[in-house]
Amino acid sequence: MKLHSSHHDKGQIAIIVAITLVVLIGMVGLAVDSGRGYGVKAKLSAAVDAAAIAAARGLTVGDNDAERIANAQLAAQKFFNGNFPNDYLGSTPTSLNTTAVHKDDGYWQVNVTATANMPTTFMRVLGQNELDVVASGEVIRRDVDIMLVMDTSGSIGSAMAGLKACAKNSFVNKFIEGPGGDRLGLVSFASGAVLDVPINKDASRGFSKLQMNNAIDSFSSSGWTGSAEGMRRALNEINAIPASLRSSLRVIVFFSDGAPNALPATFDRLSGTPNPVFGNLESETSGSATGRATQLYREDRRDTLRASYDNINVLRSAGFDVGGVGIPLASYNNARTLTGSPITNTRCNVNKASRNMVENVANTARNQGVYVHSAALGTAVNNPETSFSGGCSTNSEVGSNILRRLANTTDSSAYNASQPTGIYVSAATIAQCDDAFSKIASEILRLTK
Repeated sequence: MKLHSSHHDKGQIAIIVAITLVVLIGMVGLAVDSGRGYGVKAKLSAAVDAAAIAAARGLTVGDNDAERIANAQLAAQKFFNGNFPNDYLGSTPTSLNTTAVHKDDGYWQVNVTATANMPTTFMRVLGQNELDVVASGEVIRRDVDIMLVMDTSGSIGSAMAGLKACAKNSFVNKFIEGPGGDRLGLVSFASGAVLDVPINKDASRGFSKLQMNNAIDSFSSSGWTGSAEGMRRALNEINAIPASLRSSLRVIVFFSDGAPNALPATFDRLSGTPNPVFGNLESETSGSATGRATQLYREDRRDTLRASYDNINVLRSAGFDVGGVGIPLASYNNARTLTGSPITNTRCNVNKASRNMVENVANTARNQGVYVHSAALGTAVNNPETSFSGGCSTNSEVGSNILRRLANTTDSSAYNASQPTGIYVSAATIAQCDDAFSKIASEILRLTK
């Protein structure tokens, strides 16, 4: 028996083959074009994220919210264009929409949405000539209350010009000035401390970059290291903002190139007037009273000697107040032990107490929810101090460890997980200063998507 295929059967096979080819081409096209689409989506998402972050940073420019929003939109467009080239995998960006809303709680919410059109290849056989790829991103930028505390002691020396430049360019200029903006105040310290720029304490918020930068430009290098008074003034100033008007994020940024050696407190003399006397007692000089700290500097100036007193025999148990409460000279976590009962005025005790007190103030700040970030300049902060002034030969210390304890970094010897965790950055040379200040500014402005 001989079988013959009819023309009808051949036609059916041709149709089946044709349909199969269309399906196969469609499946290949789906795989190829989908892969291109995922590539475009990934690139578009990265460009949108960059645009959203740039928009949030763009909010720092402008005298009012309308100008800030306009600058944010320009920044978003610029960074989007730089991160999503035209004709990427054959696609073309067709829209970019950037919105920035200033919330009543002080947050800025930035939303960026972009669309790109991608012509298909093989999928055209299925009637799909193009794909619209969409990506969106959101960042939240918090308004902040910041006190910048700057060491201007004599050891800064020739690095002062570079320090002033990087403090302005890599820190101050990154925050939103003017009504409705961030709050930023300034304290500088050496043998004493000065409130150079008070922080805004009313609902108008904001600060003046010109005022901040002019104050920084006026700094000169001289005097000892009265860290405790600098930290104390900063905390009292940021707490002077009424509780109902404070930002959701409060920060003290503390910069120094060395360990503290000046104690802010009231001191009783054995005789003479005035009595008592008050100011910053400096540990590293001595007069006729061998082994005692004698030089007392004005607490409200960076480097002004009040007088030398040879007849201060003991130290009180507390230094100047924070919020009306005296800060203890004894360490809050037993980092250093003072000798004598009452505490004797030795240069060793004054040095220890000055270090205890700045750490005690920082601990008080963190207990109040204030973040403390610290920065150092130079290599001296990493050099072990084999002895304190006055012969404390049993107590060696590295200045960078003090700065880590101030910030409550995770590698601090006294890390407390229940308090805000700050960061510590170090610039070995003035050339690295910009990077150090930028890291702290970025940490403060850390954006959440």
